[in-house]
Amino acid sequence: MKKNIKFYCLVVFVFFSCSKLEQLEGGGTTKPAAESTATYYVDADNGNDTNAGTSATSAWKTVAKVNATTFKPGNSILLKTGCIWNDQLYPKGSGSATSPIRISSYGTGAKPMIFLSGTIGAPVYLFNQSNWIIENLEVSNYSVTRGTVFRQGIFIQNTGGGVTSNITIRNNYVHAVSGSFRYAGFDPHAFGGIAVVTTGTVGTDRFDKITIEGNIVEDAGRTGIVVWDNVWEASGNASTNVQILNNSVKDIDSDGILVFGCEGALIDHNVANNCGRYREDGQFNGAAAIWPTRGRNCITQFNEAFNTQALDGNGDGQGFDLDIDSYNFVMQYNYSHDNAGGFMLILDASNSINSIIRYNISQNDHRTIFTFAGGITPGTSIYNNTVYIKSGLNTNIIDHSWDDGGGKGDLNQAYYFKNNIIYNQGSGNYIIPGIFGVFDYNIFYGNHPSGEPADSNKLTTDPLLVSQGSGLNGINTVNGYRLSIGSPALNSGAIIPDNGGKDYYGNQVSSTTFPNRGAYNGTGL
Repeated sequence: MKKNIKFYCLVVFVFFSCSKLEQLEGGGTTKPAAESTATYYVDADNGNDTNAGTSATSAWKTVAKVNATTFKPGNSILLKTGCIWNDQLYPKGSGSATSPIRISSYGTGAKPMIFLSGTIGAPVYLFNQSNWIIENLEVSNYSVTRGTVFRQGIFIQNTGGGVTSNITIRNNYVHAVSGSFRYAGFDPHAFGGIAVVTTGTVGTDRFDKITIEGNIVEDAGRTGIVVWDNVWEASGNASTNVQILNNSVKDIDSDGILVFGCEGALIDHNVANNCGRYREDGQFNGAAAIWPTRGRNCITQFNEAFNTQALDGNGDGQGFDLDIDSYNFVMQYNYSHDNAGGFMLILDASNSINSIIRYNISQNDHRTIFTFAGGITPGTSIYNNTVYIKSGLNTNIIDHSWDDGGGKGDLNQAYYFKNNIIYNQGSGNYIIPGIFGVFDYNIFYGNHPSGEPADSNKLTTDPLLVSQGSGLNGINTVNGYRLSIGSPALNSGAIIPDNGGKDYYGNQVSSTTFPNRGAYNGTGL
């Protein structure tokens, strides 16, 4: 669980309140200005920095030349495919909302590569700059030892910049980023493969219109992809219009995708594989694959998380997590499988409220499917999920931990568990938190451990899933969790208002007629 993060954030905000995190290049010098709307070409093999740079045949050679230029709205900086630069790319200037500045590639072949050799900072860096597109690059920053050095792949920093807006990071390959696990002046969760971070103590520093899409992030840490807004709680301070879409994160030291301090963030159609692969003695080793925290009205949907590890010292290891200070977060249409810590962590220990977990599929997750930690988030509603646990697993369906939540935990809160299908062939139990859980209209099939909750409208008959346990890698491989003709789950669930309107498979869910139980609301097959 992420119980240490809040304390460390309070300590370290002051440290970076007025300055950039250390990077390779200092700021403050006047840079030559680019020509308006011009496209600049950079060719490490055949370019020359004395060239004009405005055509492929008169390309610049070094990123130092790029870094020495202040770019204007509509400019493009194109790096030649197949070329390699061992330097930090830190161009200056900002675009406009209608004419962003674009960093991309030209030519055919491998993506242009920008790398550092374990140096502090990031190979691609922007500081207090708006209206940029960063695309089609290969980026790395590898070190044999992680130590206390914060390394990133692509790093967007806002410190004293007010609202930094309209940043798109797409179609990049970020790998071999060796980030620190240690709280060495800042929270290490905020750094990793792709990091978009406010590092000051001023609530007016925030992000708007951040899109991170279609990137592959591998062999990176601490975090794969992170958007982090330090000071977010007051009205107007949280980052807005943040979207993390269609990315793949794999072999990540700790957390795969993390959103901190956002209003209305969307985490959609991402895949996280083998997160939590690294630990250090004496450090905070908790990790989950995909999790939003400290924010309001965030939605996590259509994602897949699998093979998340739970190494020594990692009490988490879940595929998904709704963490501290989650206000009205929704977790829906996700596929979780083979995660060592289970499917879902629901962490309060704060002011979290109204966590909704619906239309998800969990297959062969370990330890615990639903873990309540730090007390019970008031208004938690878990409905129309389908859970399959194969024979030989000792997976608990429900459990709870860290009940006092550092003095903020409360087990005396109501929560709701309805219309779920639990297909349990394992030997785990239900360890129910508190006494105010409402269990209704669920199907509990297979093994019935002693802790199975009372449910006056439960069914214990075979739900007749089409082919349980047949899901593979991919959110579209779970058709086996639809219902067969004659299933007792068909049209036998409880009506739930404001139910999202669709099931996992895109079928309509009415708010006035009885739905199916489980994540599938279509007709029998």
